[in-house]
Amino acid sequence: MKKTFVLFLMFSLLWMPNMYAAGIPARQGIVTDEAGLLTKQETAAIAAIAEGDRYTIRVLTVDSLDGAEPEAYAADVYDSWGLTPRDVLLLISAGDQRVELNFNNPGLQGYINSWSQAQGGALDTAAITGLLDTYFNPYAREGDFAGGIRSMIQKLHSFGGTGSGTGSGAASGGGTAGSGSSGPGLLKMAGIVIGIALLAFVLYVLFTGLRRRGQLRSRQEQLADLLVRANRALESLQPFQGIVQGKTGEMVEGISKRLSAQLVEISALQSSQSSQPPFYRLKALRAANSQLQQAETAFRSSLEEEEQRIAVISDADRNVKQQITELKKDAPELNLQLQSAVKETGYGLQEIAGDLKELAEETAKADELELFDPVAAQDMTGEAQEKQAQIEQDLQDVDTYDDKLNGFPGVLAAARSTIAALIEQNSLHNMKVKPYENLDQASAAAAALEAPLRSGDMDEVRKIAARMDTLLAEAIAMTERQALIRQNNLRDLDTVRSRWSGLSQRRNELHSRIAEARSRFAEHHLAPLEEVLETAGTQLRQGAGEVPQIETWTSDQRGEYDNARNSLDQLLKLQEETAQKFDNAGESLDMLSQRLANVTRLLAEGQERVDTAQRRLQSKGITSRSQFQLSLLPEYGELEQQMSIRPYNLDELEAAAHAYESQISSFVEEANRLVRQKEEEERLAQLAILREQQRREQARKRASSSGGFGGGRSSGGSSWGGGGRSSGGSSWGGGGGKSGRNSSGGSKW
Repeated sequence: MKKTFVLFLMFSLLWMPNMYAAGIPARQGIVTDEAGLLTKQETAAIAAIAEGDRYTIRVLTVDSLDGAEPEAYAADVYDSWGLTPRDVLLLISAGDQRVELNFNNPGLQGYINSWSQAQGGALDTAAITGLLDTYFNPYAREGDFAGGIRSMIQKLHSFGGTGSGTGSGAASGGGTAGSGSSGPGLLKMAGIVIGIALLAFVLYVLFTGLRRRGQLRSRQEQLADLLVRANRALESLQPFQGIVQGKTGEMVEGISKRLSAQLVEISALQSSQSSQPPFYRLKALRAANSQLQQAETAFRSSLEEEEQRIAVISDADRNVKQQITELKKDAPELNLQLQSAVKETGYGLQEIAGDLKELAEETAKADELELFDPVAAQDMTGEAQEKQAQIEQDLQDVDTYDDKLNGFPGVLAAARSTIAALIEQNSLHNMKVKPYENLDQASAAAAALEAPLRSGDMDEVRKIAARMDTLLAEAIAMTERQALIRQNNLRDLDTVRSRWSGLSQRRNELHSRIAEARSRFAEHHLAPLEEVLETAGTQLRQGAGEVPQIETWTSDQRGEYDNARNSLDQLLKLQEETAQKFDNAGESLDMLSQRLANVTRLLAEGQERVDTAQRRLQSKGITSRSQFQLSLLPEYGELEQQMSIRPYNLDELEAAAHAYESQISSFVEEANRLVRQKEEEERLAQLAILREQQRREQARKRASSSGGFGGGRSSGGSSWGGGGRSSGGSSWGGGGGKSGRNSSGGSKW
């Protein structure tokens, strides 16, 4: 079997001439990006458009040519890859900044030559270079290699389309010429393809099988390591088996049973996997790998959980004794602190004493369980430690809250003084809020604080003390808030009064302006403004009627500061809205005046524009061709009539002004056209005179140089373009497409 396989490999390699030539990368598909110039997305996009109806463009990028000539290197790649006349190789060397196009297709060379001639360029290799300079290099200079490659592919696919005339014929000819030698080449290519396919299949089976066997061995080794860990875990439970009871005993027994069952299961699996399938049985190897992976994952997860449970048992067995010892050691000190607190405060503190007694009982019970049930003892010890910390905090708080209770009368008196001062300073004697009620509730809470403090019920003590602090703070805060509201109310009342006088004055001014405007503008222009002023005036009067009520609410006799605040906010908003309406009305009046001024300006400028146009006509001597009298225009008469009628209807006035301005513009444009026409006629006449003078001068010179009748007349001339354009063609097949030699051309970006 091994000898047969080696012979098969050697035979397959013989079918791959030049496949792995020195320095030539192996082909990886349509795009072989050795230089890493393209992303995966760009490679896929280029591969999708590279294959067309006539050509397949193969792309190779390399870091450097290592001194090789681009044309020779491209030709070697073309031969090594076994490319056909249908293939076009685009070689890109990033380090050398060189690009080379290589192919063996005379028809394609003909298309490129035709394209180059149309651009005024040369043929053959120069034509290919021109194509690269046009469609690839501009992108490469910007670092957009994917864009340059796509541009080249699209241009190459555009060659040889239907209806392309000469190019199509060249392509057909190329196909005919190559048919004579295509038979052996096709057989050779078919052999290469079959050899590559067979070799690829064999290599795939070989490498995949060996890799899967290696994975299988690795998983078996990992499973063996897990078995060792499981045995060690079972050994760590031996000191507890047969000794522990209760919760700890149940945990030890459960862990031991589960680990033993898993050991048996994994051992059976190992026995079934003792012999690995051959490397060529890929499905069997994959199934064995999958089975071992699932078993290893499940066993590892379960083993880690059991190890955590064992760690809990070990930690409890190792630490619980020390924790119980510390609890016992701290108990006498806590008793001394309790006795000291009772002696200093005179309180019984029965609740704290009861907690100490329960702590001692829990510690004793944990001590009894420590040897036979360390896990349960550790749970109980944890609860005892939390209770011990709470007792320590309660004993500290006894002194704190005892001082707070003794100092409360002073704190209460200070709060009363603060509130009284605020009331006196801001005249808040009749305010609707009742801060003193909060002080009375705080006093009642302080009286209720003593009983739980004496018994040592510190949770209740903390709750009552927090309520005391809240009531005191709220009493002062509500008084300060009332003082601030009253101050703001008094300030805003002054603002409202001062604004009212200003708004009334502005309203009167606007009424005067509207009355004055009635002599100039029609009523329908002014009626909306009058309506706005009347509405605003009504709102202002209504608002003014609310001011006395607000003043009453703000006074010390009523003390309804919140009601006054709400009404003041509404009045301030009303005043702001009214001021905005007055501003808009003033702007509207200004706009009416501006509209009338615009019409007046149009009327005045019209005569000036007509005079200017007529002066231009007169300067060219064409006044008699066009007579234009402004006063005879119907639009002029209409506008003058509208301007003589007051008050003005601005809408009709502006319509007449626009018609008038349109007639003037038409006259001015016609005058300008006549002037331009006259100027063109003058220019042509002057040019004709110059040509006639030149003709006479040339005739005079010919007559003087002829020497007599019939004496050897000569003539010469040139084409219009000056002879700078050249034209040419090439034989069928272009250049570089001859038998035995590829067409190739390159460029440097």
